[in-house]
Amino acid sequence: MTQIGSNIKKLRTVKGLSQQAFADLFNLTRGNISSYEEFRAEPKISVILQMAKYFGIPISSLLEKKLTVNEILNFEDYFKEGSEKVNTKNLLEVPFLSKSYIQENPENFEINDFPTFYMPNIYNANLLAIENNSLIPNPIDFNFEESSILFFEKVKVEILHTLQDNIGFYMNLNEIFFGRFHVDGKEIKLILNDWKEKKFQLNEIEHFWKLHSKYEKVH
Repeated sequence: MTQIGSNIKKLRTVKGLSQQAFADLFNLTRGNISSYEEFRAEPKISVILQMAKYFGIPISSLLEKKLTVNEILNFEDYFKEGSEKVNTKNLLEVPFLSKSYIQENPENFEINDFPTFYMPNIYNANLLAIENNSLIPNPIDFNFEESSILFFEKVKVEILHTLQDNIGFYMNLNEIFFGRFHVDGKEIKLILNDWKEKKFQLNEIEHFWKLHSKYEKVH
């Protein structure tokens, strides 16, 4: 079990927020917050990411530590270089393809070179996080906000039957694009537009990803 429930309650107390006021920040209900604080449930990863970003708290600390008042009020100083390393044993390391990385490495998409961050290991999936931006070609019906973070899971044989009409991502060492999967019998294609598509082959399965979830900034 993580420390997220205790830390939500501590954050509310320090920031002077009621359960309802805290819930309103993240499009939740007062009942949601109550269940988190009483350890009857835990937030979805998309909600945890929103909380971490909103309060400027590292995700690993929000999950692993029992935060103190001083830590909440002084995160810039507390999480300086050389501070105590957080135990990442129960966290999932996720590669992150950002706009700045693409600008610096326009034709070198080696996933092992991507920066990474940690998130709760509550999904049995191999994930890749991508910052949506104009440098990645996408279909005409790709309705995601600029700079939203999209999480993709690596395609496996076991999920091929779920791909139809789902958003996908293709990546090899020098090419990337978002597309939509089309399944016709045993033929699977990731289609960008009328002129560009990639036919799925089992020997190239590591290049194909399926949309898993998304994170968008709370306005």
